[in-house]
This record gives sequence, C-alpha cells and structure tokens, in this order.
Amino acid sequence: MIRWHHLLLVLSAASLAALSTPARAVELSDRQVVETLTTDAPRDVAIRKGLEFLRARQRPDGSLTDNVPSALASLAAMAHLAAGHTADDTLHGAWLKRSIDYVLSKQDENGYFGAKDASRMYGHGIDCLMLAEALGMCRDEDLEERIRSALERAVAVTVNASLVKKEPFFQGGWRYTPEDATSDLSLSGWQLMSLHAAQQVGITVPDAVMTGAIEFAKRLTTPDGKVGYDHAGDDHAPLRGLSMLCFAIGHQEQASEMARIAARIQADPLQWQGAWFFYRAYYDAVGMSRGSPESWDAYAPIFEKVLIEHQNPDGSWPNPPGDDEGGQGPVYMTSMAVLALAVQRHVLPAYQR
Repeated sequence: MIRWHHLLLVLSAASLAALSTPARAVELSDRQVVETLTTDAPRDVAIRKGLEFLRARQRPDGSLTDNVPSALASLAAMAHLAAGHTADDTLHGAWLKRSIDYVLSKQDENGYFGAKDASRMYGHGIDCLMLAEALGMCRDEDLEERIRSALERAVAVTVNASLVKKEPFFQGGWRYTPEDATSDLSLSGWQLMSLHAAQQVGITVPDAVMTGAIEFAKRLTTPDGKVGYDHAGDDHAPLRGLSMLCFAIGHQEQASEMARIAARIQADPLQWQGAWFFYRAYYDAVGMSRGSPESWDAYAPIFEKVLIEHQNPDGSWPNPPGDDEGGQGPVYMTSMAVLALAVQRHVLPAYQR
C-alpha cells in the first residue's frame, strides 16, 4: 500500500497549543484528514456543496452522465480525492468505489480507456490520472491490485503512443488517438500528469518519455511567456497554467518562463466569461500553485472569488458567458471547479511542491 503523504500531516504548534507540545507529525485517519482540511471558509463550503452535487448524480453502475461517461466519472472521483476523500473512508468511500469500478470496466483488453466512451486520448489520460491518484490513497488490497493491473496496462498505451514517429516539433507529445502523428499541449498535459502520478505509485515510466513531454511543452512556450496549443507564438490563456505545471514536473521551477507566464496570468486574471473557462480555472490553479509563493498568494483569492460567487445553490456551476464547455454538462464544470478550489489542500501530487 502506498499513500500520499497528506495522511501524515505536520500540525503546527498553533494547532497543538492546547496540548502544550511541540509541533510533530501525527498519523490521522482518513476522516480526520478531511475534518482537519475542512473549515467553514467560503472555499471549503463551495467544495462541499460541489461534491454533494456530484454524489447526487451518480447512477447505480457508477456513471454520472451519458456524455463521455468514463472520463466524467473520473473527473468527479478526482474532485473527491483532491478534497481528501478516499475509497476507504466511511463518508464517501462506497461512492468512490462505484466510480472506480465503473471506470475499470471501460478499459479495453489492450489497456486503452478512450474507446468505449468515445473520449479518445483525453479520456484515457483522465482515467489514468484518476486511477493513479486513487491507488496512492487506497488500503483495500483487492481494489489496489485491480487498479494497479489496469494502470500498468494503461500506462503502456500512453508510453507507446508517445513513441509514434512524428515531425521533430511534435515529438514527445500526444493527440486524439494513440496512433496520431501530431501533438497538442492540451491533450499532452493529461498524459504527462497521469504518467507523473503513476510514477509516484511505483509504476515505471521511461525517463525519455517524461523528458520528451516536458520538452514538447517548452517548445510551445515562448521566452516572454506565451503558451501555444500546437505551435509556438500564440497565447492560449487556458493553457498558461498547464505550461507552468509541465516546467514544475520537470523540476524547472526556476526557469525564467515560469515567472513570465505567471505575470501574464496575473495581468489577465480569470473572469466569469470566455472560452474554456473551467479548463483555465483548473490549470491556472495548478500551475500558479507551483510557481512562486508570492504569485500564488496574490492570485489564489482572485480566481477563488470568481468561482465561489457564481456557484449555483445546488452546488453545481453554470456555463459562463462566451464559454464553449456547456455541452460537457454540469458534472464536468462542477468537477473542474472543485478541482481548482481544492488545490489549496495540497493532497494530490500535482498540487504538491
């Protein structure tokens, strides 16, 4: 069993003042972790309401939607994992297990997740990422074994897809199918995150594959901090934070591009409008949290305020003006919003420095 280090919380002296003891590491149960990380702050209330909405949408088979059901079941499960819930906790463990079982049932014999729900490599990367995160927080030996077996086969698909011969600029990235000879940053980001998370639970990923993906992201990032989708020079706001995350996964947090991308994000902050709003909210949060603490501390209240102010009473999020994600439905939008807000809990590998 491998578990993320959030289950060994270092409690501050202030938190333990009543005990009159020095700060120390304390092993907490899963429920205590959630209680420790949950407050009545607006951010945490919004997370709870969002998760309640997602749980209410689950069907008996573990799916939540008809549209790309495996990928969206994974996003909803990741939202719970990011908040600190696990498949073992007494609060929502059964809900999470149904989600995980549903996703596992949608894997092809060759290890691919993107065919049965037509989500292609997007869904494959999202499903792999969720399973790696769930594996890192699992104590059920049978479930752990099933997840690991599925994840190893899925990672092999991702690795092999990265080795497809492509033009030099696209080498190292991924696109819509495992055989695709081109690449884009949006799709490649999910694959890189999933491989990074898989490494954290002991699954071997060739160094060349990780390096190739990071170098592809760097080729799409200009020295002045513009981030392109599939060629350099354009500036796609929803992908700026993703580029920052790629630099961080490559242990290049001190690269000059990091500060310049962060400056672009701060000069053009998230607003309740625009294309790919929730995609941007998620990557702004993940990327900026891996930049300088000063930039993150300044930016976090801005994007959190935008999300919290526009949450529906039922816990879901509506479609902002000018956004083109509405067709994905409220499960997608709510999952992405919760994932963005949960960055502050630093539970998942992508959220940790």
